[in-house]
Amino acid sequence: MSLLKNILFFDAIAFVACGAIIWTGNSLVSSAPPAGVVPVPLSIKSGDSLVIADVPEAEVVQRNISSRILTEVLPDTLPYLTFEPDMFQAMYEQASYLRRADVKENGASGINRREMLKTVELLQRINLLDPSVLVSTFDFYEVNTDLKHDRVRMTGYYTPVIRASRTRTPEYSVPMLAKPGSNIPAPAAIEAGALSGRGLELAWLPSKKDLKNAQLQGNCLIEFGDGKREHFGFGGSVRGRGGSYVFFTRVDDQVLGAGTFPLTARYSVATDLRYIPLGATLLAELPDLDAAGHLKGYTYRILFAQDRGGAILTTKRMDLYCGVGHKGLQEAHKINGLGRLWVMLPKQ
Repeated sequence: MSLLKNILFFDAIAFVACGAIIWTGNSLVSSAPPAGVVPVPLSIKSGDSLVIADVPEAEVVQRNISSRILTEVLPDTLPYLTFEPDMFQAMYEQASYLRRADVKENGASGINRREMLKTVELLQRINLLDPSVLVSTFDFYEVNTDLKHDRVRMTGYYTPVIRASRTRTPEYSVPMLAKPGSNIPAPAAIEAGALSGRGLELAWLPSKKDLKNAQLQGNCLIEFGDGKREHFGFGGSVRGRGGSYVFFTRVDDQVLGAGTFPLTARYSVATDLRYIPLGATLLAELPDLDAAGHLKGYTYRILFAQDRGGAILTTKRMDLYCGVGHKGLQEAHKINGLGRLWVMLPKQ
């Protein structure tokens, strides 16, 4: 009888232990992250250490998106996408910019800073860009345009490298100018030399063609005769008789966008900031062209609005930054066609 009691006692202990294990397992399962998401959000390496993104708890945000500019709709095609080191770099720069105190809370088209930041932080957490994970994590807003089927003209720009002089010479006679603080004449007058003698010359270029290309790209890398290089970025513009004239300003040793942070080739894009704000995350349907410029199909990539361009007007044009020098030029030539854009925001 005593032996029977001992057996029943140990059986009862085993039963209780099994129940505890089952209950604990259920608790762990219920608190696990969704498939495709890692529990700790990581971003690009800063120096030699990983930067951990501090993702806040989900907030209920009253979203007031302009239906004239954006339409909430899932992309009809959403393949598996891949992470690349350059994409992590672009995300890191984007998140750092959106955490700055000088960034306005409310952006264009009803898109606010907090949601743009949360979008990047959620992307940093995703381990695999699986279509089902993207759809369950983000809302997609297609960019409306007046082109057929809301297509967007996709183009590329780059940083030209231009040999120049610090002083005027017969070989280098075209000035690259900083923007004057006042009394800015019309473009035609500037071309005729109206700003001469005001100390605005940043460098002297070999031809007007080089200047026009730098103005078209909105930035350039100047290589002086002593071997030193300096980056110059968009310093403002003026419109009037004669069209428009772009001024320049010295920038950091990296190519900076309109948010004054470094651009990343193949991931930073210039948009019209009246409609798509700096810091927005975009899904892009990019035209895939062959060597002859014929459309083969489309590729999909997540991009980041990090720059503006003088020629990027309305929502029907997007300019993808492609890099520095001849390689950047070659990449820019590959991008010239119609595609589509969606703004990504956290799932409500």
